[in-house]
Amino acid sequence: MIENKDITVIVHGPVQNYQDRLHHEEGITQRCLQSIRQHLPGCTIILSTWKNQDLTNLDYDLLIEEQDVGPNNDGVAPKNYNRQIHLIKQGLHATETPYALKLRSDNYLNGDQFKALQQQFASKNRTMPIFNERIVINANLSRRTSNGFKILYSLSDFFYFGRTDDLIKIWGQPAFLQNPISPLLCKKNNEKLAYPNLEAEQIYGLLWITRLIDMPIMSHRFDASKDQLKQWDIFLANNFIIAEPNKIGLGLRKISIKKKRINEYSFTDWLKLYRLYCDSNTPIPITINDIKLQLRRAVHLPISKLWTIIKYHIMK
Repeated sequence: MIENKDITVIVHGPVQNYQDRLHHEEGITQRCLQSIRQHLPGCTIILSTWKNQDLTNLDYDLLIEEQDVGPNNDGVAPKNYNRQIHLIKQGLHATETPYALKLRSDNYLNGDQFKALQQQFASKNRTMPIFNERIVINANLSRRTSNGFKILYSLSDFFYFGRTDDLIKIWGQPAFLQNPISPLLCKKNNEKLAYPNLEAEQIYGLLWITRLIDMPIMSHRFDASKDQLKQWDIFLANNFIIAEPNKIGLGLRKISIKKKRINEYSFTDWLKLYRLYCDSNTPIPITINDIKLQLRRAVHLPISKLWTIIKYHIMK
């Protein structure tokens, strides 16, 4: 089992409503920090945030206060891409422990189950390892499909736990316009296409994964061949563990607590990929929630895909 003294938690982001970000729940960053002390006693807490905020009653071991780098105005990257990357990168570079947890300042912990889950699968049966060990991420907003289409790269940014040097490979990126693929992304974004532009999470994913392995730079949200989707599935099975918040010990802000979405990955979805590409003997327990999710998908996903095709090809 990983000892808490070997973990640094990087809590990143504003600690209260900040400029045009007005949905920060009052007191949630204080709750976040207190929850880390409760569930990971002995770990190191780094608070990486912006200058000129009220830090009263916030409990941390190391404070990183940065000048706001400002929003993205390039028309392609998510509005707060540079901000998020900058704060996470500063926190990771200050980390001295072998393991790190990247946690947004508007989420919190309600357990430490992620440690055992990570160790259960850390280095087992890996045919395509890119990271030293698998990284645990949150299933909430990690999209498997969009509008009925299977998609690439759309992983949630809420929670990442793994080896510190592995997290740096993901989050230690340059500002958007300094990324080597940004000119091509901008060019593709300006092309008039039948389908919608990339989702924010897909852009985040593209900007780091294309620096590690040979993966396609997409033109639109659904741009993926069967071979590319298979390559993505293999990558996920070998390098991540995707699980629901209650399985990893993650507490979400109220705005994020919703019924399980049919387009999100579930832990069972990830286990199926793991069994298919890593260990064919892996048992997959099926719960009533899994059955309900599959039934909802069977009904809604084909309809959603058909409507999307009609919307973007026939009605235009």
